[in-house]
Amino acid sequence: MYQTYLIDIDNTILDFDAAEERSFQNVIESYSLPFERIMLEEYQKINKNLWDLLEQEKIGREEVFHTRFSLYFQTLKREVDGIEAESRYRSFLGNSPELIPDAKETLIQLKSMGKKLYTASNGVYSTQITRLNQAGIYDLFDGMFISEKVGSEKPSLNFFKHCFDHIPDFRQEETIMVGDSLSSDIKGAVNAGIDSCLFIRTESPAKSAATYTINNLSKLLSL
Repeated sequence: MYQTYLIDIDNTILDFDAAEERSFQNVIESYSLPFERIMLEEYQKINKNLWDLLEQEKIGREEVFHTRFSLYFQTLKREVDGIEAESRYRSFLGNSPELIPDAKETLIQLKSMGKKLYTASNGVYSTQITRLNQAGIYDLFDGMFISEKVGSEKPSLNFFKHCFDHIPDFRQEETIMVGDSLSSDIKGAVNAGIDSCLFIRTESPAKSAATYTINNLSKLLSL
């Protein structure tokens, strides 16, 4: 049925949770501070709030990346250069290619079935490309749609219009968005008029606008 797959990267094909924890810990320790997991939880609250504002187009992406660490360190009563801390984090994150279970095998199977695969990710282009290369899956994609290069973020309709305009022989009814986020992946797909598949590793949400919900990526093969 579907011929074109727009696939989110973080926590859909690459394990961002594991990468984030390790990279954040490395940042903390690089400032000669002992790491405790509660520190990550506090940082994630700040980071999520900034990303929510970005998705709502209330702030720009530079504000997210340039202030999230300075805001976090303020909770420790420590002043740091937010841009410098972000640079350290990016360096650590770029070396975090852990795959979600069955991700690579599923992508290979979809390619063997003649499907067209594209990343559709909110993130920093160079970091995402490095991680995809290190994970050995970069060449499985027909193209890369990453917000830094696209110029807008999911769930913006502009993001999806850019994707559609740059997919050869694009057919809306044959395209599906696959991702783990209700607020960016699923909402964006609904706004753009394409089907969607919510990938979750925990309990299913009580309500979702997704066309499908799966807990193992291999189930994409039977949609």
